Amino acid sequence: MEFQCRRMFDREPYEDSISFTVLYMQEADFRREDSSGKVIDKSSAGLGMLTGFPLEPGHILEWDDKHQEGKLHIAMVRWAIQMDDCFRVGLMFI
Repeated sequence: MEFQCRRMFDREPYEDSISFTVLYMQEADFRREDSSGKVIDKSSAGLGMLTGFPLEPGHILEWDDKHQEGKLHIAMVRWAIQMDDCFRVGLMFI
């Protein structure tokens, strides 16, 4: 019997560059770092992205919407895979 995992929300290809702030804990310190990435797909629940920043599951990202002034997006890194010179990550909107 073959098992197939089905996503709850369909992804669609999407290309956009974003500048974001990463919020995370490092040892006992709360950190904020600015970085950027390239969105490669989206769904109503989140985004797929490539970035040079070493993101890890649990990191929180926030960024301004380029298309709607004053709208802030917040997402949590659900998974991250290191590739040759970047990270492929899955973000879930929160």
